[in-house]
Parts: sequence; structure tokens; C-alpha cells
Amino acid sequence: MHPAPPIPQDDIVEVRLSDIFSFFRKYWLVLFLAGLLSGGVGYGLAWLVKPEFESTANILPEYGTGISGTGSLSDLASLAGISIGKNNSEAIRPDLYPSILASKPFVLKLFSTPLPLSNGKKVNLISYLDENAKPLTAQQIAQGDTLIVLSKEQERIMKGVSKRITATFDKMTGVLTVKAVMPDPTLAAACATFSLSYLRSFVTEYRGGKKVEKVAFLQKQMAEAKGKYRNAEMTLNAYRDRNRNAYTNVAKVEEQRLQGDFLQAQSLYGELARQLEAARLLALEDTPVLKVLDPPMVPNIRSSPKRSLYALGFAIFGGFVTLLFLLFRKEKIQERFS
Repeated sequence: MHPAPPIPQDDIVEVRLSDIFSFFRKYWLVLFLAGLLSGGVGYGLAWLVKPEFESTANILPEYGTGISGTGSLSDLASLAGISIGKNNSEAIRPDLYPSILASKPFVLKLFSTPLPLSNGKKVNLISYLDENAKPLTAQQIAQGDTLIVLSKEQERIMKGVSKRITATFDKMTGVLTVKAVMPDPTLAAACATFSLSYLRSFVTEYRGGKKVEKVAFLQKQMAEAKGKYRNAEMTLNAYRDRNRNAYTNVAKVEEQRLQGDFLQAQSLYGELARQLEAARLLALEDTPVLKVLDPPMVPNIRSSPKRSLYALGFAIFGGFVTLLFLLFRKEKIQERFS
């Protein structure tokens, strides 16, 4: 291999530290004024940016089983002679809560709910964020878990809202933080409050929906059994009143039959009553609790734009562009006179 040819001495540019200090000593005022002017322009442009307000809420997901600890309602029920068994229901992991608030059904529910502004008026979020976008129709609101069909404007706003309303879960502390950023402070707090309400309803329905349905079913069955029990009691007592002095075997057999119907209705009613109480206790024991550590608050100070950051960014950019211009201009001058 042939050795690389030596670099001509004329092509080597030596830059000494003293040259750098000399350059900045000569042009510091120009760079300062350029940065100052650019910072002023950036600060002025920041006033043209629409302000945004941020409202946050911190909640602690808690899956308690009872009022005072695990199994407390089970122990209370056992003292009353009611067995509700063990609680083996599956719960939603708290780290999945942000996905719930990022889902399309949540945004659709938010779009269909009137929300307050600082002036006291209630608005539809779609129309407020984009005057050209149409609110959701009744058919679109009802599409929750089915095929969702939206217009381009509605879809764009949905994606924007998913970025405005976010949730983060801290695995170290177990705290879920819900954040809502909106152009209006009251609207931001309302969105954060609505998010908490939706999250609580979703988790409760997911975990205890079947148990609530069971309670409703047992209430219906118990109402029917109560009616049959009272009718059997009235029929038996009416028959005894009419045949108080009867000693025939036919009368005794009929009384025994009516008494059997009465005892059967009474037993069924009592069994359903015990099952209903057990279902109610189990539903109460299995209800998830979301402890609000820091409720949403209407912010008084905007979260963006940060005018100082705008000014600093423009100042750095303006100073850097001026520096490049001076270096380029100096190089051109040197080439002209060399």
C-alpha cells in the first residue's frame, strides 16, 4: 500500500484559543443585540399563541374487600348465618387505567356530554375545539362497542383529545395521575372530573357487573316469592276460617295441602332472602374504590405557552444564526484579500 500523500501546509487552518477570544471580543455586542432582538420577537410571538390550562388529579386505586379489611363482610355474613364464599373475582390492574382513558368509547362519551366553561355556558367539546366540526349524532353516540364511524374532522379531534387528556400510573407509589389540558381553565377541570367519574364507573361495572345483575335478579325472584308466600298464607287462613268446625277427612286433607303450599312458599321466600343478602354483601365487598388524593382544580395560571422559553429559544437561535453569518462573512473577506 502506498502511503497517503501529505496534506499541503497551505490547506491547514490553525485556530488558536486566542483567536476565538478575539473574535467574541470583537463581535460580542453584535451577538448580544441579535440574541436580544430575536428573544423579543419570540416573546412577542408567544402572545399570539392560544393559552392552554392544565388540571390534574391524583387518585389511589384500592381494591378493598370490605369496610375494615379483607374478609370483614364475609365474617359479618357468617355471624348472620349467611355464607358468601370466597372472593375470587378478577380486577383490572391499575397500570391499565391509562388505556381506559385512551379508549374511543371514553372519548365518545366525553363528546356526548355538555361541559362547562369559565363564563358559565356549557358547550359540546367537538364544536368548541373546532367550529367547523359537527357534533356527534345519536347514532354515533350509541356506537360505543360496535363499529365506530366518524367524519374526518371528528376523527382528528378525537386524536387530539386523546393527547389532551392523559393518565400515567406510577408503579413505585401506586398513584394514578390524570391530566387534562384545555384552552379554558374550567373546561380543563371539568374534563379531569369527568375522566375520574368514567374511570370509576368503568372499573365498577367491569368488576361487579355480574354481581349487580345477580342482585337485581334475586330481587325480582324474591318479590314474586313474597307474593306467593302471602297468597298461600291468606288462602290457608281463609280456609281454616271457613272450616273451623269441620271434622271430615276431606277437609283435613285439603288443609294439609294448603299448609304444605304455605310452608313451601315460606321456605322459598326465606331462602331467596338469604341469597339476596349474600349477593348484596358480596357486591359491596367486591366494589373497587378509587381514593382521590388530589382532586381536580380550576387552574388560574396557564400551562402554555411558556413565554420565557419562547424568548430564550429565539434568542439562542438568533445568536447562533448571527454567529454563522459572521463566520461566513469573515471567511469570505479573508478569501478576497488572500
